[in-house]
Amino acid sequence: MMRIEKFICVLLGLFCAFFLFMPQAEAADYAALRTANGGRIAHAQRFITSVKPAVIFTFGGLSKQEPLDDILHEMAVQGMRGTFFVTERELQRSDANIARIVAAGQDLGIGLRPVEDADFADYCAQIERIQTALRTRYGTETSVVRQMSGAEEDVIGEAVSAMDCVLVGQSVNIVQSKHRDAQTAEEVMPQLFGRWTTSLNRGAIVYLRTDFYMRPALAVEMLRAVVAEKVDNIAYTGFGSADIQAVREREASRYAVISVADGLRDTAAHYTYPVDLSTLPAEMRPCVRSPLLKGRSFSKEFFKRYIGAPEVGENDRMLGFSRSEIARADRTGIVKSVADNTIFLTFDDWGSDDTINHLLYVLRKHTVHGTFFVITWNIHNNPNLLRAIAAEGNEIGSHTDGHKPMTVQDKKGRQVAVQSPTEYNEDVRSSYEKLAATVGDMRLPSGRAALTRLLRPPTLAVSRMGVAAILNNGFTYVVNGSGSTEDYDAVTMESLVGIMHHLTHEKDGSVKRGAILVMHMSSTAARTAEALDILLTANDALPEGHPGKFKVGLLGDYLTGDYDQTMKQVQPVKGYALH
Repeated sequence: MMRIEKFICVLLGLFCAFFLFMPQAEAADYAALRTANGGRIAHAQRFITSVKPAVIFTFGGLSKQEPLDDILHEMAVQGMRGTFFVTERELQRSDANIARIVAAGQDLGIGLRPVEDADFADYCAQIERIQTALRTRYGTETSVVRQMSGAEEDVIGEAVSAMDCVLVGQSVNIVQSKHRDAQTAEEVMPQLFGRWTTSLNRGAIVYLRTDFYMRPALAVEMLRAVVAEKVDNIAYTGFGSADIQAVREREASRYAVISVADGLRDTAAHYTYPVDLSTLPAEMRPCVRSPLLKGRSFSKEFFKRYIGAPEVGENDRMLGFSRSEIARADRTGIVKSVADNTIFLTFDDWGSDDTINHLLYVLRKHTVHGTFFVITWNIHNNPNLLRAIAAEGNEIGSHTDGHKPMTVQDKKGRQVAVQSPTEYNEDVRSSYEKLAATVGDMRLPSGRAALTRLLRPPTLAVSRMGVAAILNNGFTYVVNGSGSTEDYDAVTMESLVGIMHHLTHEKDGSVKRGAILVMHMSSTAARTAEALDILLTANDALPEGHPGKFKVGLLGDYLTGDYDQTMKQVQPVKGYALH
């Protein structure tokens, strides 16, 4: 019996070696592929450009059974999928472990090893050998490639492109040489993620080598810790939720853990980044107005296009205006053309997937939308999140690129400029360009563009120079608001909800028509989503026609080209007045 088993193993080895090292396509065939490819080079994708609410986990190092089994079990229990990259060496030595991965329903990828002095044909052949082995031995078709070590090489990228494959890298590499002897996930996690990396990004690719740690169990513990601390927290759990409601809300707002192939397969969620600005309609492209606004033409446009704030005036956050201009400038911060109980929800700055996904879920839960005024200097690291905001029917405005205010107060209490006219002009110009390169091609359900030409100035501060730069760069309105929640300083949930109610309602309990609520989407405003959920839940409970029941609108539907902030507030629609 032992002889028969040994004979079968020998045959199996010879069979595998035949397919693994069988002659591949002739060099001439690879040359033809190279010509057809036209010099295109695949670059390792750090993330998948997709609005799908998911993160992608990938794995390498398949030589040890114990840590691999731990990870496969954890993924099965948690309903997670991933991509396990197989190298030629592992095809020779780790057949049983690869079979375990396939049996667990996980995906395989091609683990490409750089070889000294290897050329284009060599890498094409390596890809083809692994593809053939995965197909014939495990019944798996794959075109997902990872370079397993070394700096990214153009010749590898060209081979991957010519072979019609996808080259992936990672947003987060969990494996770092200094952690090889680590004993617990608690000691590793703070070194992998800084204070402000509160969650993984939508579409991010994470890499973990299963056989890396000296303590085998640490691999699955790291997987478990990353998911618990950087993925599970992206899901929203509402205020005072009963257990079953909390579960439903988590499920409705959670990010899935998927494989590369899963992410690539969902083509409806894909998009091209950056957007080719030349393909946008003329009205959406970055533009500079000519001639520059100055003199009376500036004053006229400023009064028309500046939606101010009650707290911004002559002695606070205004620079370069005459006293008469300051006296005439809007301080209501409301949209005056609103004739019913409509208010506006706006969110400033930028944030992580946890804080912003919480806001998106609350808006979706209550079937309302908001205006997101985005700081743009860092959005290239997470364009999927900005696309997701717009994909859910919300509109996008600028909060400048560097979030530098037009004016600040010096030690003597005087208002002084922070940037030169040239610097500020570049700041606002680049902010729109970056937004357009991310969401310029997106439309709201109404058909209009998701990207507006609205800008909210940092700290709500305005200067004559800054407003001219904003309007000269094609922005149509400078929007502050009727009240800031100052949610970044909220002491308690109760106080924040109270502030929100105060800003949306008059003293008699009726709605402040046209009110613009200023909130934030950053991690410093962690209570905002839940407080807004409480406010909207109470509003939903009011009967139709109640004077305190508000509707939520989008600023871009009201602040159109003919809107004028110097107009008188329109009279309310009959039936909405307080009786």
